[in-house]
Amino acid sequence: MSGACSSTAAFKITSRFIRFLPHSFLYYTASCARKEAAIVNRVEKNSRIAYTNQEIRRDLLMFSIETSWLDVQAYFKTNDSVMIITGSLECHGVHNPLGADTFVPEALAQRIEKQTEILVLPALPYGSCDYLRGFPGTVSLSTETLRRVLQEIVDSMRAHGARRFLFLNGHGGNLPALEQVALKLNSQGDLGIIANWWQMAKEIDPAWGGGHGGGEETAAMLAICPQAVHFERCRESTLKPLSENITTTGFKTVQFKGVTLTMPQPIAAICDNGWTGPDHPATASASWGEAMLEAISQLLIQLIDELKHIPLGEAHEVR
Repeated sequence: MSGACSSTAAFKITSRFIRFLPHSFLYYTASCARKEAAIVNRVEKNSRIAYTNQEIRRDLLMFSIETSWLDVQAYFKTNDSVMIITGSLECHGVHNPLGADTFVPEALAQRIEKQTEILVLPALPYGSCDYLRGFPGTVSLSTETLRRVLQEIVDSMRAHGARRFLFLNGHGGNLPALEQVALKLNSQGDLGIIANWWQMAKEIDPAWGGGHGGGEETAAMLAICPQAVHFERCRESTLKPLSENITTTGFKTVQFKGVTLTMPQPIAAICDNGWTGPDHPATASASWGEAMLEAISQLLIQLIDELKHIPLGEAHEVR
């Protein structure tokens, strides 16, 4: 099919299939339909529209899935920043979708790219989820597999001119792999920085912080995709104690006589539905989620601008 994307083709998808499509693809098909009328009008007005290697299609969003290689080539002539979104497919309680860790950073990226210029790669919807393997639907990559995938994505972008990498992360289990990739970038004189949206939320406003599938993530999902949140399924979540004197305080922690100890455990062994507090999901609201997403996106926009002005350093050997 030549010319503009066809809205008929874009939306000729069964509702059953849509449920399993990556959010980035759904966003892409919807954006194609929105742009079709504008593109057709422009083509009718101009008998021929010529784009050179020096021009960037600023009428298109800076999501690389929507641009041609010429647009990316032109972008790298004056820019060297790339955003890589990392998520996961894992349990977030019985009330939230498996893809919550991808939905949230991708929604933030959509807000960000409208207000600043940065090339955003399609979200990586799989992460390292060993703790939640016991819940059906969870897909887990080993840390080494995830590291290699991320490293090869970075290497591909570096070959085209990228030097500054912002990893917008939605899942804590991805951090070991992300840290290794970012360390290599920073050691070779480039720039790699990781933004974990849930940590940013807590530090912007302590009332927004904490939990897995609790109030914070549920609020974000209510602002992004409320039809994917099922409050009617939500129930209390109690973590099974290890013994009479050792209480389970988190997915990786236990407490003995007031002292916190590290004890990684499979979540299905200590929790029957997959969410933890401190905020109960029932406390979540779309207004909370909207305020949180807006505050985080504005801070990230400022961060992206700041990173563009940081001089790149010299390579340092990793000993």
